Amino acid sequence: MNKVLIGILVGAVLGAFDGATAWFTPEVRNAIVGIMIGSTIKGIIAGAAAGWFAKKVQSVPAGIAFGLAVGALLAFGVCQMQGGKYYFEIMLPGSIVGAIVGWATQRYGRASGRSGAAATIAAMLFITTINAHAAEKLTAADAFAKLKALDGSWSGHIMKADGPTTTVQYRVRSGGSVVEETLFGGTDHEMFTLYTVEGNDLVATHYCSGGNQPTMKLNLAKSTPSELVFEFGMLHGTGSHIHHGTIRFDGANNVVADWRWVDTAGKENGPPKLFYLTRAQ
Repeated sequence: MNKVLIGILVGAVLGAFDGATAWFTPEVRNAIVGIMIGSTIKGIIAGAAAGWFAKKVQSVPAGIAFGLAVGALLAFGVCQMQGGKYYFEIMLPGSIVGAIVGWATQRYGRASGRSGAAATIAAMLFITTINAHAAEKLTAADAFAKLKALDGSWSGHIMKADGPTTTVQYRVRSGGSVVEETLFGGTDHEMFTLYTVEGNDLVATHYCSGGNQPTMKLNLAKSTPSELVFEFGMLHGTGSHIHHGTIRFDGANNVVADWRWVDTAGKENGPPKLFYLTRAQ
């Protein structure tokens, strides 16, 4: 078996295992199948590159260093695709996978010149990965459709998964052009957030019980079909206010909303406001 094929096989196995470790990051657990597929392809690319290098340079230390560098570079690219998140969780195992395939291709396999087919396969898989990522890119309309699907009553806990109970209402209003979110309905702390599509943007305007109205905008580059990332836009009024946050979809009937408040100096005000919600039956 030639060195490129050795690298591809070892990279595929280790890549799949690397992707499976996403189970230990709860916020991405619902996307573990896609992560495993992408990680397997990343391992295959690293393995093909390490195998090619092993044919040119016969040195175990150099092979390990090359594999580690390729694995780290590919992992960094994935982090950038995820909007600059999870660097440690992605880059550490990705670099280790690269180092291992670098070692394996130096120690095993023969230096065959017939690696053109393997290199072609690796290139095709790389293109497939890029296309798959492009297909996952959201539009404002896509994200708004996810919010419209929340229509109804939700119950759950705030601050932590077993914290105080709460209810949240989502209502599709104005002929489907607005999604209204009601927090703490019927209490002194009742608040509304209106989600609307404005051109190419999804905008959230929060009507706070503190008397101000911050506006946030969906960051499409950082968002995924399973997690919507909202960033601060502008503030009407003064005082402590909601500044940014995320809405994470865990299937059709579970949502985790993570909202962050800041004070008048722009510093985070208190712990994150977490809502662990399940669709009411």
